[in-house]
Amino acid sequence: MRGSSSEITLALVTATLGVALGGLGAVLVGASFERRIEAVAGAELSRARDAFRSEQASEVEKLSTTLDALMASRELRDAFRRRDRPALLATAAPTFEVLRERDRITHWYFIEPSPSRQVFLRVHRPELLGDRVGRATLTRAIDSGEQGAGLELGRTAFALRVVRPWVVDGQLLGYMELAEEVNHFLRTMKARTGDAYGLLVDRRLIDEAAWARVLDPEVRDWNGRPDVLLVDATDPLPGIAGPQALDAVPDGGRLLDEVEDGDRTLLRGIFPVRDATGRKVGALFVVHDFTATHRAAHAGRTSALALLLSLSVGGAGLGALAAHLLVFRPLTRLRRRLERRAAGGSPPGPPATPEGHDDLGRLEDLVARAIDGAAGAPAPPPVAPVRRADG
Repeated sequence: MRGSSSEITLALVTATLGVALGGLGAVLVGASFERRIEAVAGAELSRARDAFRSEQASEVEKLSTTLDALMASRELRDAFRRRDRPALLATAAPTFEVLRERDRITHWYFIEPSPSRQVFLRVHRPELLGDRVGRATLTRAIDSGEQGAGLELGRTAFALRVVRPWVVDGQLLGYMELAEEVNHFLRTMKARTGDAYGLLVDRRLIDEAAWARVLDPEVRDWNGRPDVLLVDATDPLPGIAGPQALDAVPDGGRLLDEVEDGDRTLLRGIFPVRDATGRKVGALFVVHDFTATHRAAHAGRTSALALLLSLSVGGAGLGALAAHLLVFRPLTRLRRRLERRAAGGSPPGPPATPEGHDDLGRLEDLVARAIDGAAGAPAPPPVAPVRRADG
């Protein structure tokens, strides 16, 4: 029984160590999977940021190409050269309706040359004119004599603008500008990527009274943050009212915590938005449906953990079996031969045949030979117990 108890003890120790090592491995594998999930989530945020930049570049190219076509119009050129505002509006208005419907162009300006920089005509709001334009895109076009483009805040819009000097026969007629409001911009991105977007703008940079007149009521009534204004959102955005200060958002963006929405897992991130001057004016809040990737990653982690624990338990069992076959079974045979010899009257049994050539096999052979050699000698007489006298 002593040998059996030792074998059971060793098996229990081996199984315990195997399970403990398996559990440790499971923890390490789980941590590795979490890092991989975070890496995938970070890559998703990077793709959202890159999609925003790519969409911006694509829209700038579209607006620039449209400017080329408009500046080639003889009717527009002649009316602007004569400063004939009614004729210019009559010519531009039908074209603008097409541009608005087809290309989502929301702003069209004719601007006087510097130093005036006054708006000669807003095709989209012809009743507003004569104000001086101080935007950086126009300044860039004036200083470089080439195109100025970028995102810019206006009195009532945050728009992607492209402005270019209009030079005919060496004469600068003025400047033409096209712009697309960000709400169109964000919805185009949503259609391409499937993600939800919200644009936050620093309240210190805007005229809230002017913006309140033009913002969508659902956006206008939003009052979740004292430092920023949500100027547009493609969908309800969970957690957008969180304490993410714009100044603290790094250039590469920040991955926020995942949120559960019913049976969906949503990945949230935020990255800064800069205007044409490079100034940080806001941030783009992104919500990506991470459900499929999240489920696949966690299913893979669960399978890996189950496999690792199974291998640990199986390895412990194989170790116990190997210990039984290679160690405890030979020791059990020797113990039985010794027990028979110690019993005196029991036959010693047939000569032992070693089953291996390792140290334990040779030891078994030697002990068996010693037992067999001593089998012909009479068994030693039993030793009587020694009695002690009382007192």
